[in-house]
Amino acid sequence: MKILSNEYRSNVPGESAIAHGGPANFASAFSDFAAGRGHDWIGVIQSGHDSEKTSVTKISNAGKKTYFACRLPNDRMIPFLQLRRKQDSSVYFSEEIDALRRFIRKVQPDVLFLNGYSVFSWILLQAASEEGVPIVNQHAGIARVEFEQYRHLYSRAGMDSMLRMERDIVGTASVQIFLNAYSRDAFSKIVATVPKKSSRVIPLPYSEAFARDASRRNRGLAGKDANGIVIGCVARWDRIKNHKALLSLAREARRLGLPWKFKSVTNIPETKFAARFKAAYRREIEVVAPMEQSELPTFYRSVDALVLPSHFDVSPTVVMEAALLRKATLISPGVGWNSEYREYGLENWIMDFSDPGKVVRRLRRLLREPPASRFREMIRTRHAPRTIFSAYLKAFEDARRLNRE
Repeated sequence: MKILSNEYRSNVPGESAIAHGGPANFASAFSDFAAGRGHDWIGVIQSGHDSEKTSVTKISNAGKKTYFACRLPNDRMIPFLQLRRKQDSSVYFSEEIDALRRFIRKVQPDVLFLNGYSVFSWILLQAASEEGVPIVNQHAGIARVEFEQYRHLYSRAGMDSMLRMERDIVGTASVQIFLNAYSRDAFSKIVATVPKKSSRVIPLPYSEAFARDASRRNRGLAGKDANGIVIGCVARWDRIKNHKALLSLAREARRLGLPWKFKSVTNIPETKFAARFKAAYRREIEVVAPMEQSELPTFYRSVDALVLPSHFDVSPTVVMEAALLRKATLISPGVGWNSEYREYGLENWIMDFSDPGKVVRRLRRLLREPPASRFREMIRTRHAPRTIFSAYLKAFEDARRLNRE
């Protein structure tokens, strides 16, 4: 089977860039699995250039995996986000769609796998649909929620156009994959109802690096005085991740005289925007540069617990990565793991982060509890990479069948 998918520069062989975010890491692991079972992986990476025309060029070929760069004119994307009047997106991007249709006819994929939503993935969606290619879409998030965090960057017409494009997925993709029931229900409520026959719930897999490290003993905190502890966080520098809550928590711990240390794996942009907030964050919290997944176990072992105060987060892998290493994560109600937490009796590890004093008190109590072994074992089985990736390949076959009906 030939699998066409939107890809990431960090996954191209020989690239030194570190993957930022779950979709890139997922693509890396899944493409290895698919190629290892004889499937052809065709990755297309969005890039900008100053030419007036869209072009698709091969940039790497390694065994069963081939990578192409889709170069989109720089003067096309940003103006679309700032349209003064509503415009049909398929008309606005007709030249880009036609270029990708020609590319699709050339590589002849059996299925298009959209790994997350973006304007570029929508263009791929349209091109594949017009060429009659079955489409499988993974909902790694909800664009409407994320756009609301940055609505000042878009015109009203631009935002309305992008939200219509997200709704287009429902009527175009043969199979739509949600990472948990929480995200499926939220999407149906916020965006559009997904037909039952095209909906699948397939959770994210853990990295094999954590499966190996999980066998090592990691001392829990049961019975330990909750002083002198280290609180960690792993989250990209994005408003939806709510880094402001982490800063407030660190300040509250210091105000109370607790000898707590805070460490955050993130990448703070070197810009003047929110300069005072960034400076305060660096003073209160040790900022750790993003690292390869294989290096993250060392970070998790260096902390006693983690926090994830995101406003909305479908299925952050940090929760299961930490759990495999016997480290618990306090999450907000907006994090998709809350359904699994409730299933395994971890309701106390879900709380609103608006009151840092309450968060500190909750953490001091929770840190004396033993690690949740049943939750960890569930992750080892339900989220095993072989199980998850096999389910995706099955979804691709389902999409091909549904496309023929």
